[in-house]
Amino acid sequence: MRPFALAVRRLAFVLAAVGMLLTVALAPTALARPGNPGVGKPTTLRILSFNIWFEGTAVPGGLDHVLETIRMTGANVIMLSEAGGATTAIAEKLSTPEQPYYAAASGDAGIVSAFPIVSESDLPYAKKAVLDVDGRKVATYSAHLYYRNYATYLPRGYGGGVDEPSEFAEYGWDRLPDGPVLDIDKILKVNEDSKRPEVVSQIVADAATERALGRTVFFGGDFNEPSAFDWTAATSSLFDHNELTIPWQTTSLLRDAGYVDAYRTTYPDPVTHPGFTWPSDNADKAVSDLTWAPEADERDRIDYVFHAAAPGVKLLGAGLVGPRSTIVRSERVVEDTDDNFLPIPANWPSDHKAVLATYRLAGGPARP
Repeated sequence: MRPFALAVRRLAFVLAAVGMLLTVALAPTALARPGNPGVGKPTTLRILSFNIWFEGTAVPGGLDHVLETIRMTGANVIMLSEAGGATTAIAEKLSTPEQPYYAAASGDAGIVSAFPIVSESDLPYAKKAVLDVDGRKVATYSAHLYYRNYATYLPRGYGGGVDEPSEFAEYGWDRLPDGPVLDIDKILKVNEDSKRPEVVSQIVADAATERALGRTVFFGGDFNEPSAFDWTAATSSLFDHNELTIPWQTTSLLRDAGYVDAYRTTYPDPVTHPGFTWPSDNADKAVSDLTWAPEADERDRIDYVFHAAAPGVKLLGAGLVGPRSTIVRSERVVEDTDDNFLPIPANWPSDHKAVLATYRLAGGPARP
């Protein structure tokens, strides 16, 4: 959920997931080979957004479980959070003589790609890499946004680690003595103070130059902020939303800039398919290590894959990667939603679930 923050085993979740696996569009396929004579041919991109928790060190053998997860999904573009130096190690361990992987690393967010990286740069809370996808240039952004001012906890009666000078700062992450905050303007002010919307605005501005060149743009990561598509009238009485409908700024900004939320587009109903990515159960950890609002239903979808709407980019499907079990009011609970989950390793390495989105990138002439 947040940098350096403090699974039920595979069988239980595979059994829970039988009949709920992703469509053929999401079934693992052979990776497109960089360098193939593919210009003019469509390419399948399988983009995984994955917070790997303390660089894959939070649980025993965590980095090996991260690698196993990536292999099981068949992802060929991986947007990492809490990755740091593990980004380069992941690319090296995934590489084979037939299929090299490439890394664009930072102190936190990173990108691993089965396609050559032709340029990379650092942005606030994000990493950018331009890929050569069979002769076409594709701009990718992986972000891990600020974890404090976690405003989604306020309507659930918790402080959310709000920074000074906010009126809620004195409470840290603890329960609020006056109960849930129901003033939407105050909640959105705390969220705005996190600078998450501002950071995403900067990424969107950078990506506008890529889009002007005719390049495809993908953007994902751990946003530490829920979605305006999820806190709706339909969910206002669920998940401790306390009858609130909240237009969270970051996802609203992306929508208005022409970006498409892969998961919510695939599954439009946030009641039947809430798509929660936080918190994830993890059998190697005590429940107290997996919850920050122990007496609340803190489940939210805070990990995403977006793409910029453009001709030649087709979303084939999206789904969750991780255990079906989560934490609600300090209890391990198996989700009874209609969300689709892919099979996972016997040991889950994270306190998040990951998001997998599959796209078809139309063939065409090489872009500059």
